[in-house]
Amino acid sequence: MEINEKGVLYRIAGPVVVAKGIKPRMYDVCRVGKENLMGEVIQIEGEKAIIQVYEDTSGIKPGEPVVNTGEPLKVELGPGLLGSIYDGIQRPLPVLIKQMGDFIKRGVDAPGLDYSKKWDFKAVVKNGEQVSGGSVIGEVEENPGIIHKIMAPPSQNGKISEIKSGKFTVNDVIGKLDNGFELKLKHNWPVRVARPVSAKLKPEAPLITGQRIFDALFPLAKGGVAAIPGPFGAGKCVTGDTVIFVNDELMEIKKLYNLCTFNKSNKIVDSNEYETLLELKRPLKIYTFNKNKIEEGNATHVYKGKTSRLVEIKTRSGRKARITPIHKLFKVDDNLNIVETEAQNLSEGDFIISPRKIDLETKCQDFSVDFECRVCYEEILRNIPILIDDYCGKNSITKKKFAELVGVPEHTLQNFYLNRNHPTLSFVNSLYKLSNKDAKITKIKVERDSKQINVPQLFSEEFSELIGYLMSDGMIKGSSSVHFFNQKKQLLDRVSYLIEKLFGLKTKAYYARTVEAVAVNSKALVRILEKLGYPLNKKSRNIKVPSILLKSPDFVINSFLAAYIRCDGHIGKKEVEITTASKEMQSGMSYLLLRLGILHRLSQRIIKNSTYYRVFISPREAIKLAPYYNKDFYYNSNDIVPITSGFLRKILDGRRPYELEKEGISTTTYYSNSKQTVQTFSKVVELLNADYLQDFKNALEYVFCDEIVSISILEEETDVYDITVPVTHNFIGGNFPMILHNTVSQQQLAKWSDADIIVYVGCGERGNEMTEVLTEFPELMDPRSGKPLMNRTVLIANTSNMPVAAREASIYTGITIAEYFRDMGYSVALMADSTSRWAEAMREISSRLEEMPGEEGYPAYLSTRLAQFYERAGKVIPLGTKKEGSVSVIGAVSPPGGDFSEPVTQSTLRVTKCFWALDAKLAQRRHFPSINWLTSYSLYLKTLEPWYEKHVAPDWHNLVGEMMGILQEEEKLLEIVQLVGSDALPERQQLSLQVARLIREVLLQQNAFHEIDTFCELKKTYHIMKSITNFSKLANNALDNGMRVQQILSTKAKDRLGEVKFVKDYEKVLDEVTKQMEKELKV
Repeated sequence: MEINEKGVLYRIAGPVVVAKGIKPRMYDVCRVGKENLMGEVIQIEGEKAIIQVYEDTSGIKPGEPVVNTGEPLKVELGPGLLGSIYDGIQRPLPVLIKQMGDFIKRGVDAPGLDYSKKWDFKAVVKNGEQVSGGSVIGEVEENPGIIHKIMAPPSQNGKISEIKSGKFTVNDVIGKLDNGFELKLKHNWPVRVARPVSAKLKPEAPLITGQRIFDALFPLAKGGVAAIPGPFGAGKCVTGDTVIFVNDELMEIKKLYNLCTFNKSNKIVDSNEYETLLELKRPLKIYTFNKNKIEEGNATHVYKGKTSRLVEIKTRSGRKARITPIHKLFKVDDNLNIVETEAQNLSEGDFIISPRKIDLETKCQDFSVDFECRVCYEEILRNIPILIDDYCGKNSITKKKFAELVGVPEHTLQNFYLNRNHPTLSFVNSLYKLSNKDAKITKIKVERDSKQINVPQLFSEEFSELIGYLMSDGMIKGSSSVHFFNQKKQLLDRVSYLIEKLFGLKTKAYYARTVEAVAVNSKALVRILEKLGYPLNKKSRNIKVPSILLKSPDFVINSFLAAYIRCDGHIGKKEVEITTASKEMQSGMSYLLLRLGILHRLSQRIIKNSTYYRVFISPREAIKLAPYYNKDFYYNSNDIVPITSGFLRKILDGRRPYELEKEGISTTTYYSNSKQTVQTFSKVVELLNADYLQDFKNALEYVFCDEIVSISILEEETDVYDITVPVTHNFIGGNFPMILHNTVSQQQLAKWSDADIIVYVGCGERGNEMTEVLTEFPELMDPRSGKPLMNRTVLIANTSNMPVAAREASIYTGITIAEYFRDMGYSVALMADSTSRWAEAMREISSRLEEMPGEEGYPAYLSTRLAQFYERAGKVIPLGTKKEGSVSVIGAVSPPGGDFSEPVTQSTLRVTKCFWALDAKLAQRRHFPSINWLTSYSLYLKTLEPWYEKHVAPDWHNLVGEMMGILQEEEKLLEIVQLVGSDALPERQQLSLQVARLIREVLLQQNAFHEIDTFCELKKTYHIMKSITNFSKLANNALDNGMRVQQILSTKAKDRLGEVKFVKDYEKVLDEVTKQMEKELKV
């Protein structure tokens, strides 16, 4: 076909452009515009070619050139794929970062493989040997233990005329065929064309995952396809009223999101009915926990979504958070490791870390007035005529013209010029700005005949102290006078002294009915207090901490708090108490104490239908603020380490308690599970020189261990918000400061499945979600080799802020790479997350093409495209070999609102044979993996039955059927139990409920974070099922022989079945349990 190489752009509509003057074939790759953006022809109408562009098309114009390459979109296949991280069109992201930093420029290309690296190639064929497409001609050890087989391209065959072993780059010629074709370590393949095979086979062996619920009840065959649904908006978010510490001030996250939305320089990178993600042009300054300290960080995105369920967590220190179930907090585990844990996995009694101190390097903040007033500072008054004359002279303009420049009438300018009237602040600022000078205004008045007052240039220690007094026992009357009430003459004199020193005003003492007071009449002082956030009305309910305080040095904060406590605090025998009617004041106080590293406790109390908010500070912490107490030692029950007696004995490593006692270290924890104080724990770590605990000890300088006292699930539809913090993924926030986080099933499948190669495609995922994958996957260790999991993994990262057309490319690129490794005889597992994002891209492209929409706006060919993708999975005999290979595809779908009836989910279910239904309610009940056994299914059960019978046990299939039958019976019985209670059921049915509970808790529940239970071999799974059925038979026989059901349910042996999951020598435990079971149930 004749190909016209060059043409021009005719029309641009987002990612879809129309070109004229080229005569391409379908799916030819074109270079669009002056920047050579990559695109693909998706439709041809006469002389017009419609192209979907894989890069941002903003700024390109009609008339710009279009070049047809005459080639389809291809990927490079060869050594170097494993361990690589690509974008959707196989550009290696680490290479692009080195070339241009974190932001990829348009039109930039980079080869998918490293052209400079030399690989050690060993030929396995000889000269004269006949080869065909797919024949293995040699091998390269790509990563330790992983052999990359070099194959002849599928379209080639002939005799080897030349072949050599040695070190080669992927572009070096390693041999030739007799037809002249040059063989290299790499070859290219079009992504939309499935790689040919000799034969497709029926999947007859399971993809073993080590997860009992998958391997036993819902297995996936090697070469099979599975779908995992999970709704949009199930993100790691907080409610809109959550306060966060951003840009050194406190702000509700909802308000922050709205402000970012109004800023038109911020870019919407993802938006639908349920969620919106904004990329910020200027990142926000936040504070974040990084390994063992709190440090400054940046937030790059803000997010808004929806949820129908929240988890409310309250801690012993009084902190409270309302977050989505999968929002992560930092939990302290039994070995004192700090681990990220989803809220739905936390329990009462768990300890999470909360911030102890934020170190902020700062100085006293500049202070200036910004309200309209008159400037009285003599130096400025003297400079006004000089600056006016100087500007008019330099710019050759009249004073009349100058008056227009600064926005005042000419006669007003003349009065200011001749010092007849005091100039306004706005005039002075305009004049000094035109003169490129800074105006330091130290004296003002608000009205012509009012008193002049001094304006402090810094928010100093004394200024802060005065604000502390006035916010506690002060008030403003009539918007014109400031009053301070207190019975102590010392404090009245101190306030009078500070007002005179700072503002040059004299106070007047008087008696206010029941209390002594001082007052000063000054509208200017009232305006200054108002600028600092002092409320004019209902002070007690509306008062809040001035934002300037949060940016100030520690000694300035200390001065404010000490003054406030002197007036409005109670210094008791056991603790200092501050009570306020303002929730915002309590929150602000908590953040100020955080700045000083003072631990405190929060609570609230209702008195006569009014809520009061309280802050408690223990003596040990209070003396950091002022000498309220004079004992040398105080115990702080809130500042403890959740170390158990067992763990203490473990780290002592044989040492006896008296060795600690000789050093003055309490050994109470050795004998009981009472917690240690941080001070005692630090002494233990230093004494033992325990390096592995040093990070935790260091972290305790910035955080403390806060016990969860209550967790509740809230069923409510609400908006939720989040910010994206690269690298650390958490931020300091909450109405009272906490560390808030910004997926385990996929990681478990990648880590434990017996697939040889993993290909992960992040298709249209949000940037913060993809960041988690890119940071967490490289840290996962392969349990089989002990080396990084990335050694046998390929990651393709296509985020939601990339052009939508690139989502389709990422899907096809991923499946083509998977087929390539399949053709080497490997078992490959491909995980596509999420195919719903790809479908959204198809919908957008279809609308740009003005095609007739199908259901919910998706194109009519949605089902066909999804089927074409999933059909490329399978177990095959590749070309050129008799060895089998397979590609198993696990596709995540994200139905909006969790609606499984929507088109993408339904189209997916038509072609997938395995469905793992995630259930949020199970997650809330702490049941993991949260796979619903009643709505999930696998159509591979019958196909895999012979394999299980041969390799595990002949009765495997019967056991699985028995498990499912009991679980289905339980579901029916639970409906009756809800009406009449379990005691009303016949004894046989009560027993059925007990057996079902054993199946759920012993078989189906699995701990991904436990070193033993994280993986369960098939033999162990079989023995667990066998033991449960054995109990069922023994219990039913005992019931038949007259034993009461309550006696059966109280047997101890059945409760020991759960131990089996957590021990290596499980067969020994099972034998003991079986004997004990037979003994207890013998009639």
